[in-house]
Formats: sequence, structure tokens, C-alpha cells
Amino acid sequence: MKARVTTVMFNSEHPEELVNFWSTLLAVQAHPFNEHTEHIWLTPQEPNGFKLGFQRVSKKVYSSQETHIDIAVDDLDECQNLVLKLGGKHIKTTKLQNGFEWRVLEDPQSNPFCIYLEFHS
Repeated sequence: MKARVTTVMFNSEHPEELVNFWSTLLAVQAHPFNEHTEHIWLTPQEPNGFKLGFQRVSKKVYSSQETHIDIAVDDLDECQNLVLKLGGKHIKTTKLQNGFEWRVLEDPQSNPFCIYLEFHS
């Protein structure tokens, strides 16, 4: 059996707000709203990469979630500043003794995600 992640889906009462936030943050294009499926998709960053999808719902089922996205960046401060400019929030910063640091942020609809500096060996 083969399995692979194809999509991370966000449920939202106002998906256009999240599409603007995530497409700007990740520097990718959004496909137009599909009235048949009520989804908006972002173009994957890499060929055969997974997509972010945004699904219109009349009301979110859960106010919090246990899943989040980790995003490798080349500049923590620049990314955090962009998140804040786009209406997101900084929740907390964690730095381990070995110097590894990540920041927990939220998009404008309080969906959490983390940013970290990707180590290159």
C-alpha cells in the first residue's frame, strides 16, 4: 500500500481571508473559488507537493484543533513580521539549549502554525 499527504484542509466561514493570508505568506497562487466543491486551493510550492485547501462551512465544528503546520523559513523575524502585517498573531517563542528555536503563530482565524529555521548540513 502507498499513501501520501495531498492536502491540508482548513474549514472556514470566510475562506477568502485565509486564502489571502496563506498565499501571501507562502508566496503561492490561489486557484479561483470552485462553486461546485466550495473549495479554494493554493498551488503547491513544489511539484507533487501537498496543497492547502480552504473549504467554506456555515459554522466551524471546533474552536481549536490539535493539528498544525510547521513551516521552514530562512528568517524568523521577517516571517513573523509578515504574519503580523497580514493580521496573524505571535503566540509564543521556544528556544532549546542547543539553539533550535521555533515560534508558534496564528493566522487571522486563530489556526496555529509554527515557523522554524531549517538547518542545512
